[in-house]
Amino acid sequence: MVNEMVDWEVFLKEGRSYHRTAQGSVRRPEVFTPGIIQNLVAMGIEKYFMALFMKRGMLPRNHTMQDLLAEADGLFEINEETRKALLRMDELQRICSIDDFAIIEPTREDVPRFLAALDAIAALAERETGSIGAAVST
Repeated sequence: MVNEMVDWEVFLKEGRSYHRTAQGSVRRPEVFTPGIIQNLVAMGIEKYFMALFMKRGMLPRNHTMQDLLAEADGLFEINEETRKALLRMDELQRICSIDDFAIIEPTREDVPRFLAALDAIAALAERETGSIGAAVST
């Protein structure tokens, strides 16, 4: 039996909020650069993953996209395109090590891939937490 952790629903709600903001950001390119959109997407994905893990009574060891995917392996099915988009996000922001620190601005062409990955992780979170119907609309 899984012991849900308290407040997983808070993370799901926060994921939805970042998701809505990321979706709306593409309509305001003068304000939201690809880098800002990437960060909104990353925050949404992290919140959705936290809801997924906490609903299962666990916490991830780290929060890079690669680490979150590694924690999800064997628990959830994540398609290859989503995996590639998440790993691309990690390539562009290597901020966890001072020895390999780098922030590279994503291109406008990266944005649709990032948003599609956010949609995929959101759908997974909604399905796995039993919150179908509350998903963010595009």
